[in-house]
Amino acid sequence: MQKKMTGVLQPLGIPRKIVLYWGGLKWLLFPNNRISRVAEHPHTGDTAPLGYYTCSVDAKGRLKVPADFLVYMRSLGAQFFLTSYDELDIQIYTRDAFLKQCEFLEDLALKPDFQDDAEDTLFRMRDLGADVSPDPEGRILLPPVLRQRLSLTELPSQCHIGKDRDHLVVMTAERYQSLRTKASQSNPVDTAKRMRQIGLR
Repeated sequence: MQKKMTGVLQPLGIPRKIVLYWGGLKWLLFPNNRISRVAEHPHTGDTAPLGYYTCSVDAKGRLKVPADFLVYMRSLGAQFFLTSYDELDIQIYTRDAFLKQCEFLEDLALKPDFQDDAEDTLFRMRDLGADVSPDPEGRILLPPVLRQRLSLTELPSQCHIGKDRDHLVVMTAERYQSLRTKASQSNPVDTAKRMRQIGLR
C-alpha cells in the first residue's frame, strides 16, 4: 500500500494502528495521528544498497538491475520514470519523486535568473525520459534517444549503479572511470584529513 503523507493527518476513526509504506520506508500510523517510522536498516532505515554495483545493458538495450537494487526498487513500487537531466548519467525516479522534480523546476522557472535553465532541464528530462517498470528478470528497456545521448551505442555494455538521495543513478563505464581517475589524482590522506576537520567521521 502506497500512501503519500503530507500536511496534518485528520482523525481516521480506526481504533488500531495501520501500516503505511512511503518513500521506501515502513511507517506506523496510530489512532491519535502519531506516526512512527519502522527502521528497516539498523543504521539508516533505508533498504537501498550502499556503494556502486556493476550492472550491464544487453544487446537489446535493456538495463539489467542487480538483484539487491531490484529488491529495493520493488519495495518502492512497480512504476518508475527513467531519464537524464545532464546527459551524463541516467536517473531512475519513483513517479512521486519525479513529479516533485517537475514541481521544483516549474517553480524555479518563475524566477527570471533561472527561467531558461529550469525550462531546458525540465524539457530535457521529459524528452529523454520514459515510464518504465522492471520485467520479471529485472530488466529495464532504455529509450534509444537516451542511449544515443549517453553514447551507449556499442552493446552489450557495462555500467555502474548506485543511490543518490531520492533516486538511483546509472553511469556508463567511461563516466565511472573518469570519476575514479579524478579521485585518484588527489592525495587520499590529505583529503581525508580536511574532511575530518569539517565533520567526516
